[in-house]
Formats: sequence, C-alpha cells, structure tokens
Amino acid sequence: MKTYIGKIHLKWCKNCNIPLLGRVCEVCGSKAEEVELTPPGDPRLGFQYDIDFINKIIEEEFGAKNVLNGKIILLNKLPGNEEAYEVIVDGEVKYLIYFDENKERWKIKLKLNGARDLIEKGAYKKIIKIKNDVVEVLKNRKGSVLRPGIVEFTDDIEERDDVIIVDENNRVVGVGLATVSSEEIKNMEKGRVVKVRFFIKDDEENYEIRKVYDSLEEAFDLMVKANKGVIDAFERNALGFIKNTYERIKKPVMVAFSGGKDSLTTLILTLKALGKDIDVIFIDTGLEFEETLKNVEDVEKHYGIKIIKLKGENFWKKVKEYGIPARDYRWCSEICKLEPLKRFIEENYEDDVLAFVGVRKYESFNRATKKRVHRNTYIKKQINALPIFHWSTLHVWIYLLREKAPYNKLYEKGFDRIGCFMCPAMEMGEMDKIKREFPELWEKWERVLREYAEKHNLGEEWIKKGLWRWRHKL
Repeated sequence: MKTYIGKIHLKWCKNCNIPLLGRVCEVCGSKAEEVELTPPGDPRLGFQYDIDFINKIIEEEFGAKNVLNGKIILLNKLPGNEEAYEVIVDGEVKYLIYFDENKERWKIKLKLNGARDLIEKGAYKKIIKIKNDVVEVLKNRKGSVLRPGIVEFTDDIEERDDVIIVDENNRVVGVGLATVSSEEIKNMEKGRVVKVRFFIKDDEENYEIRKVYDSLEEAFDLMVKANKGVIDAFERNALGFIKNTYERIKKPVMVAFSGGKDSLTTLILTLKALGKDIDVIFIDTGLEFEETLKNVEDVEKHYGIKIIKLKGENFWKKVKEYGIPARDYRWCSEICKLEPLKRFIEENYEDDVLAFVGVRKYESFNRATKKRVHRNTYIKKQINALPIFHWSTLHVWIYLLREKAPYNKLYEKGFDRIGCFMCPAMEMGEMDKIKREFPELWEKWERVLREYAEKHNLGEEWIKKGLWRWRHKL
C-alpha cells in the first residue's frame, strides 16, 4: 500500500535534464514532466560522492564505467527496514541501490533504461542473451527466461544477481533476477534461469541519451535558476509565517540549530525575517562529527552571530550506567539533548520561548501529524513553530545552493541525516557508511558494544547484525 505524507513536488525538465519543483522550466520554458516515485517521495540531492559511489557499484556489478558522470542524480529513500534508495537520473528512476545485509555490501537493481545506459557505457558483466522468438513471447508481460531460450550468458552470474537481458542483436529487452548461477546454467537443459522484472512492450518509448554537463556545479547552477520562482514563493511564505507567528505570540525567539540542512534553512529564514536579536542554540551530545562542530563555527562566522553551545551529560560515562541505547530505549536523547535544552530554557526565559525549528512533514509519518505551531510536550515553556514544514528536501537544497549557505560537508560524503555518529535508529547501510568513512569513531563504539556483549553473553552476531539497536532485557 502506498502512503503519501504530502504532495510529491518533483518534476523534470527533459530538455535541460534538471529537476524542477514547478510546472515550467524557468530557463528554457519547457513544460515540466512528472517523475514517478515511491511515496513518501522526498528525494535528496546527490553530490559527487554519491555519483562516484553508485558508479563504483555499477562498475563492480556490470563493468560499465562513469555512467552517472555529468548528470544530476537524486536519491529517494524507500520506506522499510532495509537501507534502499531509488536513483533518479534523466527524470526517471533507473536504478535501485540497497544494502544487502546477508552479503554485507551494496547491490543494485535495474530498470530498463538503466540497463540501456549500462550497455551504452560498455557493460560486459551479468548479461544473458536470448533468442529473438523468445522476445516476442515475453513482450507485454512478466514471465521467466527458460534455459532453452538462452543463446549466450556471461560467466559471472550468481544466484539472485540482477541481470541484463539482450536479444540476438544485443538490444536490451529486459532485466530480471537470476534464479541460478552461471555454473548451474552450464549444466542445465531446461528450467527457469531469470525471473523477469521489466521487459519491453510493443508501445515502448524511444530510448534517448539525455544532456550531460561538464561539471556538477554547472548543473546545480542551472537547477537553481530553473526553480527561482518556486523557491522565491516558498521563501515568502516562510518569512511571512515567521513574522506573523512572532507578532502573534510576542515571546523571545530561539532557533534550534543542529548542524543539518533543515535547521540551517530555518536559521537563514529567521535571520532574514527577525534580524540577529535571537538566540541560536546548538546542543553538543558528545557524539557529534568533527564536520558538524566545524559547521557551527562556519555558520557563526558567515552570518556574524554567536551560537550558544550547550553540552549534555557525558555519554560515554552514562552508557555504563544506563546500558546500550536502543530504538525502544532512547535514554540518550533525553539525557544528552533534551535535558540541557530544558535547563537552558528554565534558567534563561522567565516565561515561554518561541522556538523556530527545522521540522519537515516529509521526514516521517509521525512528524507529518504535527501542527505547524505547537507546545513542546517535554519542555513546556517551549513553543515550536515550523517555517519549512511543507518544504521537500529538494526545496531545501535548492534554497541553500541559491543562498550559497555554509552547509555541513557531511552531506558531500553521502549522509542523509546529520546527528550523532551512532544512533539506534540507524539502518545497516548507514552503519556501513560510518565504518568506511569514520573507522576510528565506529571502532570506539564497537569497543563499548563488545564489552557489553561479553558481560551479558550476547555473542558476535548481536554486534555484527545490529541487534544492539533493540533493547536487551537484563
């Protein structure tokens, strides 16, 4: 069942090959075309790191090189427990990347035009060639490729690999899931080899190679220009909301700054609407990335403000007292983040404080149910107001690029969210990223996990499979 949190804003200019938020490209005047996404449909902007990362997966799996270079890509995180993203290129979902928890590595699934791009770029792995008369049989329906219909196949196919299906003229006709390995195919005379996921139809659209840019920066600049009117309108709405909310409530103003993109956008808007006579609060949980701490300094310098830095209890001491934090045992959030903010508010504001917070409804189903102005249930004196509640991730990124804002460089390393370097809400794919990019931080956390596991006879799987993310009942 598809569940929508709000309107899916994403569209595409096929002429300029850039994402759009409005109905028309403001650069070339072309009508925006819809992009089909899996709800909630809030894709983030891909940076060069993401392009290189996906290119590497593609090259390892299929042999094609530099498939995504010179193009804007977006990554739409899919709901569920598995770390998986739809990869939007050329205005359509062409790939799906996911972290295979069993094989402990990132894998890729293809759509037809994604497979065509790979063949265009010289793919030579995981390919199965079928007879032309079989193509006619499989057209317009999903089915299976059987052993007698196969002409050739590469020798690198493993069971459950995604494979490219071509006809005798080497034209891509389908993609699917291999049910057996190359070794097994050699010894088969009959039986199913590929479960077809997508196959060509009689009314198949013409395959086109879309515009490529010399640099990602050039493409980003054009994207900002093409969405100017939409972003201007969203900014006006947010500024009006901030001014009207302040005039109505008339309380001291605070902005909660986390070092992430949403809180930075909220800070910029609040400074524009109300000036610098506001409190900007950053809470150092003790689990922050160095990049986040550096970003706090960069933001202070860029906007000529002083950010008030609060510190919570020492996490590394408290974990010995409270045990391993878990999804159903989030003591760390209360002690390391909420308590220091609560103390600050109690000590510094006689009455209520109006807090502008970078919460967006597209972040989660829970957040989508919040009112745009509401009282904090944990900190009673804090009235939360949400200026960018209706903004998508792409609105935020286009706005920050337009403003030339000093965003956290962790986003350029493929991070979806900015916060503690370890969190029980993380998926296995996120943990894999921390292990690769920040091995010393993850080793520090694993030492804590290992000590706890040894003490309570939990075994290596408890650590390796991420079972620590749920509470261990003593």
